[in-house]
Amino acid sequence: MKPSQIKLKNTSKKIVVILKLGFIASIIVMALALIAIGILMFSKEDVKSSFLAAFEVTANNGTTISIAPQSLLVMFVFMLIDTLLISAILFIIHAIFKDIQKGNSPFLDQNTTRIKRIAIIAIILSIVGSSSDALVDYFTIGELTWKVNIIGLIASIIIYCIALIFRYGCDLQQESDETL
Repeated sequence: MKPSQIKLKNTSKKIVVILKLGFIASIIVMALALIAIGILMFSKEDVKSSFLAAFEVTANNGTTISIAPQSLLVMFVFMLIDTLLISAILFIIHAIFKDIQKGNSPFLDQNTTRIKRIAIIAIILSIVGSSSDALVDYFTIGELTWKVNIIGLIASIIIYCIALIFRYGCDLQQESDETL
């Protein structure tokens, strides 16, 4: 094995652990969002009002801003969707590095497909994230501010381009394997 391959394999081991921790953290966030949604939808009024009190914010001018239960519910649903999409990306990246850790070449058709999926999920995430940011502004300050997440869209395009480069690498890998 070449030094670059050994380094990639060893680095993959570390990345797999970090991705597992990130995935666990995202599952915890999803569980908390589901608990919050459950409280808002199914709890008694006294529990619900105590829960809502935790989200009252005092503005700089001394006024208290309360978020309506329906608004908070929508925000937690978007939080759940955002975290679910992030978890999907982490899961796919984990699968790529797990294969590399096992000694497989990164230039596999399966990885090209995985990277394309990451790009698609990243586009959806940037759109959903922009929507959730706009809703938070609307429900807290009463102003609907729509900001397109240009960086997220550009990152998605870059990820898709990386998938195309990986496709080329797969073709080269296949030619090399056939030559041997």
